[in-house]
This record gives sequence, C-alpha cells and structure tokens, in this order.
Amino acid sequence: MKILSEKVLRNGEIVTRWFYVYFDSETGKKHKRICKDCYTEIEAKHFVARLQILNNNQYLIKNIAAEMYLPESEHLKRLESFGRHISEETRLQKRQHIELIIQKWGECSINTLRISEIEQYLLLDKHSGSWKNFYFETFGNIYDETIWCCDKPVTKPQFQRFARNSRQPDIFSAEELNKIFDLKLWNDYQEYLLFYITATCGLRLGEARGLKVNQFNFKEQYLLVNGFCKKNGFRTNYNKKGNENEKKYRVVPLTDECVLKVSNYIFQRHLAFDDLMFTFSNKPISQDRLYRTFTSIVRNLNLNPDATRKLVPHSLRFTYVTRMRTELPVEDVRKLVGHNSTEMTEYYTRPTLSELKPLIEKSKNVSNDVFRVLKN
Repeated sequence: MKILSEKVLRNGEIVTRWFYVYFDSETGKKHKRICKDCYTEIEAKHFVARLQILNNNQYLIKNIAAEMYLPESEHLKRLESFGRHISEETRLQKRQHIELIIQKWGECSINTLRISEIEQYLLLDKHSGSWKNFYFETFGNIYDETIWCCDKPVTKPQFQRFARNSRQPDIFSAEELNKIFDLKLWNDYQEYLLFYITATCGLRLGEARGLKVNQFNFKEQYLLVNGFCKKNGFRTNYNKKGNENEKKYRVVPLTDECVLKVSNYIFQRHLAFDDLMFTFSNKPISQDRLYRTFTSIVRNLNLNPDATRKLVPHSLRFTYVTRMRTELPVEDVRKLVGHNSTEMTEYYTRPTLSELKPLIEKSKNVSNDVFRVLKN
C-alpha cells in the first residue's frame, strides 16, 4: 500500500489531497482511496494505520463469532428469517463450541488461518469423533458469518470428518425377538409394552418414554409420533431434529397385536386421553432404568455370549428399519422412522446372513445372464 498526494483546486485554492493506493490480491485491480480529513503526510499515515488495524480486526475469529448463537442476537434473528429454526439445546451446544473456538483461535485471522492447524489440533484432542465433527460444523458456521461482518466473505473450507468411535448397534433375528418378548421374562408389564411398541413401531427410546394415549389411533391403526422425552424427563412437542416451529411429526402403522395390547393396557389402567402411557412415581420412566432392564433381559437370554455384539435398546430401531426394508422402498421407510435422508435409512439397515440367502437364490439367474460374457 502506498500513500501519495496530489494538488487539487478547492474553493479557489490549490490544496494537497492525500490518498492511498492498493492492489486487490484476488483480482489484481488497482484501487485508489481518499485519506479523509487528512492535510499532512503524517495524518495520512495515521489514517492508513488505523484503517489497517480495523480491517485486520474484522477478520479476527473472536470478533466474527462474538454474538453467534446468543439469545436475541442478530445472528439468530437472521437464521430464523431464513427458516433455520434451532432448538434451545442445539443453541447451547453451538454456543459452548463457539466459546471453545474463541478461547483457542480468537486472536487468529480467519482469512489466514490454515485448516491443517485446526485438524492437527483436533487430532491430538481426546474427545469423540462425533464431538470433533460438531466442532468442525460450528467452525464452518463462523466462516458462513463472514458474509455479514467482513468486507469480503471467506470461503468455508471442506473439513475432513473424523470416524465415529462408538460401535453401531447390531440387530435382532426373528428368533431373538420372540425370546425377548416372552412375557414370562419381564417383571414389569409396562416396561415390556414400552419395548414392544419400540420394536414394532421403530421408535427411539425417548419417543417411547414420551408416549401419550392421544397418540394412538386404533380405528385407523396408526401411531402419531409427535414428541419425545429428553433424558431429564422433559417431554417436547416436536420430534428429534425438529423444533417449536418445524415439529417434524410422523405416523407409524400399528400391528393388530400392538393395537390389542395397547388398548387393553389403556383400559385396565384407566388412562385419560392426555396421560403419559408409561410412568414411575408420576414421571416418565427413566432412561437409565430402561437400559438396565433391557440389558438384564439380553444377558438372561445369553444373546451375546462372547460380547462381540452391541445389543442395546436402539438395536430394536435398527432391527425395525432392516426388516421393513425387505418389503418397502427405502423412501417409505425413511418417512416411517423420521430420517432426514435415505442415506441414514440405508445406514440403519443391517441384513443378516439368513435374510440374505433368499436373495442369493432370487438373483442367481440374473447374475448368470449379466456375466455370461465371462463364460470363456
């Protein structure tokens, strides 16, 4: 950047006007700007120095992210205006990560920070792969924010994703499901019924814990999934990935046997239309209690003798997706279970060898025809 002067006629007098010249690093174009209210070279130099500081400061990560995900911030108002409704839980998680990012990278300029520095930092971090991916996602939100607070937006990089550390749940065979839902094994019928509905409707455990009588339509045999219980027992009026403005309701068919079991249960318990289905001490059954019960059932049946499988309540949802996928298109199953994408539904599908054997017979002739070219 150069500071130059030129003589100009102003109000009948010849005066010196100071200006600075710089080249745009991206386009290579030359730009000329006035040093406003400067009458000497020293004043012009101070003007440019202040300008450079302000220009550099607007790209500091601490300044870009300062108000992000704070209540009533312009940042959140913009997201709402663009239809991106964020739950309070997600907002808090995002803000926590923003504060961690500011603590580590706040004094760095976002247009000079190398992505390899961030990745190297997370490689040494002890958090889970999911936590690190959320960190990347939040960092990406800061890049998105530069369009609103910087002279030039900074392009969001393509972060690499960390592998998830946790092993994914395995599915149950038909024989194992019959063993699990042998009523003689269960000490508490409401826990039995909760898991039975979870298995036959493909529910998340939180959705099962939050079930109300008014969600069941016995005449048309469907369940309206319109909320879930968080771990602390609070029941939302929207589904996972939803919020107060976009609730993401879905409906799931009820089997004949499920209709019979649930209707009898409601009648025998004298439950009112708006009552929770499953409670303990007038509160939703705790997630920890249900985990203990399910683990005990699996252990008593010796379904995982060598401890090589991950058999947890969420295995019932994996099993539901897998079994329904044998009869329905992936898009239909996606809608039933409330996935945002068919890729997630495919991810949940876990066919067993016994289920694949009929496919082998079915596809044998097709394979012969397709690869006949390799005959010789």
